[in-house]
Amino acid sequence: MQYYQYDKYPIEFVLSENIDKHFDFHNHASHYVISVVLQGTAVLCLDDREAVCRKGDVFIIPPYAIHSVRQGKYARLLSMCIGTAFIKETNIETAEEFFRKLSGEAVSQGIFGKEQGNTLLVSVREVYCHWDNGWKEMDSDIKILTDKIVSCPEQERSAESLAADIFVSKYYLIRKFRNSIGMTPHQFCIQNRIRKSQSLLDGEKTISRIAAEMGFYDQSHFDKAFHRIVGISPSEYIRSKKRIGQSI
Repeated sequence: MQYYQYDKYPIEFVLSENIDKHFDFHNHASHYVISVVLQGTAVLCLDDREAVCRKGDVFIIPPYAIHSVRQGKYARLLSMCIGTAFIKETNIETAEEFFRKLSGEAVSQGIFGKEQGNTLLVSVREVYCHWDNGWKEMDSDIKILTDKIVSCPEQERSAESLAADIFVSKYYLIRKFRNSIGMTPHQFCIQNRIRKSQSLLDGEKTISRIAAEMGFYDQSHFDKAFHRIVGISPSEYIRSKKRIGQSI
């Protein structure tokens, strides 16, 4: 896997190949994902529907949509992750111009071809046309809790304390959270700890220190959770990260 990150905004390209990986049910709390199948097949399960995506197919995952992706060994996927903050703060004309420049730089670096760049641009327009009604509907109490977890996932929060925040029992909370988010509060917290740790893994801090800062018992616990969610180890992730769009 290769990650190409833009520093100024929460935008990233991910090239995924030769991993033979099943990414179990999860969601993305604060960004859209646009994926293009470049080679082979990928099986997407979204909204209780399963689809086989082949070369040239595109799928868009909105925030909080619970989904899984099963990628075969010979499949290649190109994904673009766009932070919801960028979409909210940038109009479609500005966004199109920006993504045209960013895509052009990616093409010039050989990250993907011009055809794939055009496909991504069309998909960006689709996201902008539907983003305000593309959010997963969520109970207001659960939204309060998810916002709290996403903002500071490393903070230890028991199911009991979260339940107390919205004045319900622990078991009612877990059932309500799973129905709304597709996972338990603990699973959601671990997922967002890993998401935040990805932004911290830049080689300046040791992996063990980041594991401790993110609230994991030890580096082994962190490594296992990271590999399960991201698909590669933390050290592999550090080596795979590259910068893009520094001149934009």
